[in-house]
Amino acid sequence: MPITRRSSIEVGSNIELKKISHINENVNSSAASAVSNLASITTTTTTTTTTPSAVNPANNKKKFSIPFKSSWLMWWNSEEWWSCWIGLIFFGCIASAVKHNIPKPEFLPWEKNPFHTFGTTGNYGLIVIFAVMGILLWIAMAAIKAPNWKRFPIGFVCVFMIALVSKMLASNVMLKKGSVGDSIWAIILGCFIRNVMSMITKSSILAPWLKVAQQTELYIAISLVLLCIDISVLRPLAPRALFVSWIDTPTLFIVVAYFGWKVLNIDTQTAIIMSGATFICGSSAAIALGASMGVPHKTEMPIAIISIFTIPSIIALPYVAKSMELSATVSGAWFGGCVDSTGAVIAAASIYGDHDAINTSAIVKMMQNVLIGPLSVIMAWAWSRYELQAAYKREEELINRNENLDDAVVQEQILDDDDDAAAAAAAGEDSNTPSVKHPRNIHAPSKPKEKAYILLWKRFPKFVIGFIITAVLFNTTISEDTETRTLVNDFCFYVSEWFSTLSFVSIGMGLQLSDMKQNIRNLGKLVTLYIVAQMVDIVVTCVLAWTAFTYL
Repeated sequence: MPITRRSSIEVGSNIELKKISHINENVNSSAASAVSNLASITTTTTTTTTTPSAVNPANNKKKFSIPFKSSWLMWWNSEEWWSCWIGLIFFGCIASAVKHNIPKPEFLPWEKNPFHTFGTTGNYGLIVIFAVMGILLWIAMAAIKAPNWKRFPIGFVCVFMIALVSKMLASNVMLKKGSVGDSIWAIILGCFIRNVMSMITKSSILAPWLKVAQQTELYIAISLVLLCIDISVLRPLAPRALFVSWIDTPTLFIVVAYFGWKVLNIDTQTAIIMSGATFICGSSAAIALGASMGVPHKTEMPIAIISIFTIPSIIALPYVAKSMELSATVSGAWFGGCVDSTGAVIAAASIYGDHDAINTSAIVKMMQNVLIGPLSVIMAWAWSRYELQAAYKREEELINRNENLDDAVVQEQILDDDDDAAAAAAAGEDSNTPSVKHPRNIHAPSKPKEKAYILLWKRFPKFVIGFIITAVLFNTTISEDTETRTLVNDFCFYVSEWFSTLSFVSIGMGLQLSDMKQNIRNLGKLVTLYIVAQMVDIVVTCVLAWTAFTYL
């Protein structure tokens, strides 16, 4: 037989074809088995999934849920608004308690036995205040879906007990003479608890059950809502108190904030918070300004510094006023205008030892507290405008940078194309062949679409609305009887101080000593700014108080 020879290419091709066909057969068999397995799985799944539907057809219906957090109908359900609701509820309860002759709790001075401070029948009301506080705050935490809100009662008990111990210590006769108030003890004890727990757990993170109760902004906002401004008390001394508290405060606030920003190189927001807290009313102004600028976390250190360093002013100013032979009204106006918090003002006037000084200092400080509302609105508006302008400026810089980059890329591409064209001409190729150029960046980010009034409303501290509503209700619904109005005002101030003390405990819990050691330089700058601001405030307010209550 003749032997036919095949080329190596044909042999190789047949071998490859056999391999490919063999592979295809394997693939087809694998695919077939996979399909059969998938079919069996699908059948099984269908059987198992359709059976419950047949048993319970209601499962086929879609579940209806209300998007509480996104619905505009739930605008009231936020931490900012809950400060208003809780404050207004407490105001109604206090007005009812006074109407039914329920006495206000009071911590009595004690020397040896601290439990003697509970020697009045009104202190049974502390149990009610504790329960109502805890329930309302727990409802607020649950409503806003705060992290670990179910553990809030445990943390609140701890925070409340620290505040209770702070108030007991502040009621000691010797400590009261030294003007070491409950705010100082609250910060110290809160800081002590925080750092001891960090040493035990070897972690700088606060325990979740305690973190959820560290609601500094909420506590202080509720305390501000309960600051009832009595127009009948303000009216007689209003013009002179307004002269002392409003003439220098805005100007010095701006000047000292600028000094801290430019000279001491403190960041703008912290400088504004420290300046406002020094010239207006301490922690209340700090929280309001922090909320207006959207940086509530930057208020803790200024509040701690002010709370500690205000003690020398409380002790020294009354003796300085007596040595200068200032009248009681001038001295009271001086204390009310330059001492930071309301409690510290009353303490300084009490050391001076004159009833007129106490009344005048309280009125001047209340008039200064009214400044919180307008200042918060103005700061929210100004900072919103500042942020918008900064955003526009960054946007323009980004666009210009992209355009310059694109121009450079295009120029480089043109040069490369010229070189390629020259090389192609030298090689005899067609120089008219189109080249691909880099497209310009047409995806530059768009400018912010939020208007200034939208940012203003977002940054607007809502507790100011509660503050205004409480003042209106107090001056319109409470009886004209002076004794009744005084009782309601004092009771509201007492509960307000409780919330304020809770906020100081929370501030103390936010102070980590290891972090403070690392930021010792910034701490020194803040202390320097406070000392400068306080010295300026003392001198200027003394001149204004002397002028207002001597010649006006």
